[in-house]
Amino acid sequence: MLPVDIGLRGEADLLTRWSLVWRKNKAILGLVGSRCQKVRNPAVPSAADLRQPCLWRRGCHGGLPFADKKGKILSYTGDMLAASYDPPELYGYVEMDGGGRLMCNFTDCTLQDLKVGAPVTLTFRKKYYDPQRDIHGYFWKALPRRRWHKWQPGSAIK
Repeated sequence: MLPVDIGLRGEADLLTRWSLVWRKNKAILGLVGSRCQKVRNPAVPSAADLRQPCLWRRGCHGGLPFADKKGKILSYTGDMLAASYDPPELYGYVEMDGGGRLMCNFTDCTLQDLKVGAPVTLTFRKKYYDPQRDIHGYFWKALPRRRWHKWQPGSAIK
């Protein structure tokens, strides 16, 4: 099998910063955000990590998990110029049930499968491979929920 050539855009150095992964392991690996206790707004990533007004930093309590929440597509795009093994690269904003927005990639779908308002779940998938350091990077991706045909013995799947 021939190696895939993803062009000059794919030559970016994907340096994995292990100190950052260690410091932010709950946010990165567990997709844990926060909720402001004054205005009750959830935030992913945690609002305490962002450059938000003092209102957020003082009244912000972390530990709000988003990995198990469902959401809907707020916006999306199919980027034909991004370095991708299977163009177009699909990404956009997902609005989580109960509040909070997350920009992420979409997986296991085509551009035609994506619609604004369509339901999604989050899944932990491989994001990149860094061949110089032999590191596989993972993060959360949005998986559009489909209506699967309920199979019963003796029935054909259409």
